[in-house]
Amino acid sequence: MTKKIISGSTIKIIAIISMLIDHFGQIIVKNGIVMNATYSMFNNFQFSIIMNIVDVCHILGRIAFPIFCFLIVEGFLHTHNVRKYILRLTVFAIISEPIYDLSFSDKIINIHLQNVIFTLLLGLLTITLIKKYNNNYLIIILASLVSSAISFYLKMDGSYYGILLIVTFYLFKEKTVLQFITAGLIMYLCGLDYSLKAFIDPYFITSLSSLIFISLYNGRRGLNMKYIFYIFYPAHLLCLYLISQYLIVPNLS
Repeated sequence: MTKKIISGSTIKIIAIISMLIDHFGQIIVKNGIVMNATYSMFNNFQFSIIMNIVDVCHILGRIAFPIFCFLIVEGFLHTHNVRKYILRLTVFAIISEPIYDLSFSDKIINIHLQNVIFTLLLGLLTITLIKKYNNNYLIIILASLVSSAISFYLKMDGSYYGILLIVTFYLFKEKTVLQFITAGLIMYLCGLDYSLKAFIDPYFITSLSSLIFISLYNGRRGLNMKYIFYIFYPAHLLCLYLISQYLIVPNLS
């Protein structure tokens, strides 16, 4: 039997670090260095190395999202006030949105991008509705489909992948093996590559590895980090964006 040694605060820190690595690759390396570099600034070999760094950051960043989806369910199961939980997510989703848009598109408002807290909020609303109707099969299917469609058409970060993971972590909360099998299947199917090669894809493998950390979760809160993610999310995006704007890229050619 696997010894469960990771508290809620530890698993949250792991997800935050993974997310930070991902966003560093996108905002600093890709948007800040690659997009601002002149054609003559890097030779082909140097450019290839930089893009490989971006890919590695993205790959390591795949660990974060399934953990955040899992933690939303844990928060839902243990909160004393679901309405306050929903309100808190709503407030920080709204606060984070212009910073998210600025960081990833260099625009204060971009209707084609919605930050990940909106996805987590929609997932929370979905399982709240499912619970209200006593896990009725019809409600589960309809709520999951409607929420997945909303997340997809509104271009939410994580999209239907996040909704399906949150519903899976909730429905199979007491059936760990089935929970992990279903979550792994969702990761595979949402990758939209149904070949055997997809099973050894680094993005799929690192996403799947998030389940290892989740399996080690001991159910304890650990450090009181109630607002850490909500504050860190917009704060780190803003910091990375500002660094990317004032980054001086040396000519390495």
